[in-house]
Amino acid sequence: MKTIYFVLVFFLLSTLLYSTIINVPADQPTIQAGIVAAVDADTVLVQPGTYVENINYNGKLITVASLFLTTQDTTYISQTVIDGNQDGSVVTFISGEDSTTILCGFTITNGSAGNGGGIYFNNSNPILSNLIITDNYGSIGGGIDCHYSSPSLKNVIISGNSCSIGGGIYCENNSNPELINCIMWNDSPEEVYFRGSSDPNSITISYSDIQDGTLGIVTNSNGMINWLEGNLWDEDPLFVGTGDHPYSLLEDSPCIDVGIPDTTGLNLPPWDIIGNHRIWDGDGNGSAIIDMGAYEYGAPPSVDIDDNVIVQTPEVILQQNYPNPFNPITTINYSLKENSKVSLKVYNIKGQKVKQLVSEQLSAGQHSVVWNGIDDNGKSVSSGIYFYKLKAGNYQKVKKMLLLK
Repeated sequence: MKTIYFVLVFFLLSTLLYSTIINVPADQPTIQAGIVAAVDADTVLVQPGTYVENINYNGKLITVASLFLTTQDTTYISQTVIDGNQDGSVVTFISGEDSTTILCGFTITNGSAGNGGGIYFNNSNPILSNLIITDNYGSIGGGIDCHYSSPSLKNVIISGNSCSIGGGIYCENNSNPELINCIMWNDSPEEVYFRGSSDPNSITISYSDIQDGTLGIVTNSNGMINWLEGNLWDEDPLFVGTGDHPYSLLEDSPCIDVGIPDTTGLNLPPWDIIGNHRIWDGDGNGSAIIDMGAYEYGAPPSVDIDDNVIVQTPEVILQQNYPNPFNPITTINYSLKENSKVSLKVYNIKGQKVKQLVSEQLSAGQHSVVWNGIDDNGKSVSSGIYFYKLKAGNYQKVKKMLLLK
């Protein structure tokens, strides 16, 4: 099964091209300062690190993301942490943010608030993707508190959050969250809670593992559970539980090879949160399917010793350009297992050739080429997304890179 990039990833990357990119901490010292400086359609791009702050989108229809967005390297999810310092909700959406508003590629932790320790929604419908929401506390809604909102959650782990009611997600007044390929486990006192004296709520869940199944969702006879295909009913995900990656899976985890079989629109990278191949036959039954959550059990590494992401076939290894993002020089490394006629070209987002980097017969072994952001006409190219395409014999591979000036 091949990794497929579709609607969400295309939308995110296209947004980067046609909007202002505000880099944190290079352009603005904090994530909130980046949000304040942004206007609709901008992207606040956050470098790895722990950011002790509580952020509010303030109605901005923007993307706030770690470098996962530009590199598709999920190791940035655990490396880019928003720490609420037990001083309110870590992230707040309360001003009509819609589905063009995105939060992507973070660990959300250490929030403490009356409403939504991790994330608080009120009258907003953003997209949350590739997040870990853990160790937050709320009087209601430990992980998430949702009012008059319909957020979409994809590839999200919600675990270890606590509150008086609604340990994982609390819904009130016509809230309709959607979960795809998520794990909700060990949130106290329950995973999902609907307030009984409000407008009816609903939750839609597919290809996810929910502790206690629908019994872990307290509806108070005030709403509907849309329990779709592919879900696990109260099956312990068997997290490792210790070390740098406590939410990785043990050998006997029921979440192995049971995620959504059609990954269209999931913004799915080719590797998991610790740099292993993202779709792998973890249970050895001959069928490779994504695991639930953010980790892929038993998969071999997709990174080399320098943390450069690679994709390997029997013939060629093509590495991610480094650095990425870059300005204006970047290096592309690749290796050949046999002598080959090699073509390496750079294209813009319209598919137009920008630069021919390599066109020659090369011997087997390691090779490297540097691109300085100059096109075939000797002119400097503008900031934006570019693609580099390698052909060697019958092998061809395309990867993305981002030039930021």
